[in-house]
Parts: sequence; C-alpha cells; structure tokens
Amino acid sequence: MPEENLRGKKITTLTVSTRPTNGEKMKIRIIAILTAIYLLLPIHAFAEVRLTDKYTDSELVQIIKDEGYSGVKKLRDGVIRIKVEGKSYILINKDDGDLQAYYGIGGVKVSYKDINEWNKTRRLSRAYLDSDEDPVLESDLLANGGLSVEHVTEFFRVFKISVQSFREFIIENDKS
Repeated sequence: MPEENLRGKKITTLTVSTRPTNGEKMKIRIIAILTAIYLLLPIHAFAEVRLTDKYTDSELVQIIKDEGYSGVKKLRDGVIRIKVEGKSYILINKDDGDLQAYYGIGGVKVSYKDINEWNKTRRLSRAYLDSDEDPVLESDLLANGGLSVEHVTEFFRVFKISVQSFREFIIENDKS
C-alpha cells in the first residue's frame, strides 16, 4: 500500500481492481442463467400448450392410450369405451367438440331422492336414473375455451374419482 504525505498527514491508499476474478465471473454467469430460466420458463411452458376446438375420435383414443389405459376402443363415431379395472366408461365426442363422460350401473335399485341427494352434495358431475331406472353418472368438458391433451386427461382422471365415489354412494343406498 503506497503512503503519501499530504500536509503532514500520512494517508494510506488502496488499489482496487474493478475486474472480477474467475470465481466471481462464474457466480455472475450462474446467477444470469438461473434468472433467465426463472423468467422464461413460464412463457415456455405456456407456449407448449396447444389448444384445439375439437379432437377426432382417433386422437382421443390415442390420448387416453398414451395415459397408460390399454382397454380403449372406438365403438362407433363419437363413442369411445375405456375399460379400467373391470369398469367400462364411455367418452362421447360431441359434434361441437365438447366431451361427455358417461358411467352407468345396472342391477341396483335406488330412488330418485337418493339421486337428488347426490346432485345436491356433489360437484363436477350429475346423476340421474335412465329409462331402465339404472343410476347413471355424467360429466361434461366444454370445448368453447379450447381443449388440450392435459384438459382431456385431467377430465377423465377426475371423472374416474367421481365414479368411485358414486359407486360407494349407490352401494350404500341400494334398496334391491
């Protein structure tokens, strides 16, 4: 450290380098990279979601199969059957792009009051007695805001959970 004499006082001066060391350069690069990832990741993730107004039956079959369900079959135009753990679910592909999930139970006897109770206390699905007085559960996924693969797979996943609760409810209220 050089020393200077200014009006009889000793002054010590320091020489400071404005160049960062290699370690400091590495830290700056890492911080810059992490900041860029943090700022750009949400934009990138959003940009990857592709929306469509309607899926074809073949596309829906493939989407469901890609989720690991092997018992997927197109029964006829607009109607797809998905077998999971011995249960058959129906996915109806409406002309306007909306999807409807359907599940029916036969061989039980429940009253319309029981079905009304289900509808009053549950969300995301509706139940009714069909023309044979069998309980049915349905749910809709509207396409008017656009559909993505994630929308379809999450819709079916939630419907399966609703069906499990519905089956338990029907068994508890079975009067046959």
